[in-house]
Amino acid sequence: MNIKLAANANQAGLNRFAAADPDEAIKLLKTAYLHWAEEKGILVNLGLALMQKGLQYQAEKCYQIAIKSNDLRTRRSARKNLGFLYLWRGEWDMGWFWHHQRFEGEPFLITQWNGESLNGKPILIWNDVGMGDAFQFVRYTLPLVERGEKVILAVHKSQIDIFKNQLKWPLFDVVDREEVKLENHIHIPLMGLIPLIDKTTSWGKKWQGPTWITDETNSTSDKIGICWASNPADRTMHHYKSSSPEELINTSASEVKNSQIISLQTNEPETHKRLNLRSAKPCWQESLKEIRNCKLIISVDTAIAHLAAGAKKPVKILLPKIADWRWQQALSKDSKACWYPELKLIQKM
Repeated sequence: MNIKLAANANQAGLNRFAAADPDEAIKLLKTAYLHWAEEKGILVNLGLALMQKGLQYQAEKCYQIAIKSNDLRTRRSARKNLGFLYLWRGEWDMGWFWHHQRFEGEPFLITQWNGESLNGKPILIWNDVGMGDAFQFVRYTLPLVERGEKVILAVHKSQIDIFKNQLKWPLFDVVDREEVKLENHIHIPLMGLIPLIDKTTSWGKKWQGPTWITDETNSTSDKIGICWASNPADRTMHHYKSSSPEELINTSASEVKNSQIISLQTNEPETHKRLNLRSAKPCWQESLKEIRNCKLIISVDTAIAHLAAGAKKPVKILLPKIADWRWQQALSKDSKACWYPELKLIQKM
């Protein structure tokens, strides 16, 4: 056992994974595990790299070993990833079961809601995933609102205003996710709400929307909005999901011709300067205003795409070769089950 060599190979493998180089990542992570088989966390990393290559059964084997780790953090990560793998396959019971196990040992599980009668008590639904997931899966609060439940939504602080002011249906309250103590509420994570309402996601995939209160739009607009980079804070997925403006534009060359390109992308100063584009303001309500004045949005799989599609705008999403579990059914079985009626999915070659 050579722990130093293994640790270095593991870190190098993670770096290659983050750089969207799964082939090299797999080689390095296999080397790391060969020299430090007791460290099951390496298998979680290896499973992620294998999934980038579409090697689902090899990834599953890694996660199955890692869920037996003595380390709680490793078990949680392996269970979450194993859940996503089964959801990707459409094996809903197994997917939701293992995804729920990501919270093993948390004290807030005592007060987590399991679908029982609320008897007029408020329920706190908190976003445990990305900001785009909050925009997409907020639709699952609607059945609760329609039956008269008091729904409190806890999201990232930057999203509070848009959910308070622009959501098509009223919520009891919208609060900062970082400011709530889950043990003090009847609560459920947003992803945990889905299997209680729509285990196979068939209702959610056929959603007609809109999610947002929509103003009159400029039907003669020649603007096309583009967003080419996912959240840079998500180091593991940023390079894998992101693209370049040119690649986005090339997916719709005929529509882009004679159109005005505007950026819906924040940050990325060098790219904005190179293309003579103005960076978008870091404000979701301002982004929604810009989206309303576009005839088409072209984006990678990030929050802007969900915001635009929820506004019932035509959206094209450029996906990686192995896409997220949410898109798998639409790509492989039913192109109409895309979560939004005017959404078109395009996979990278």
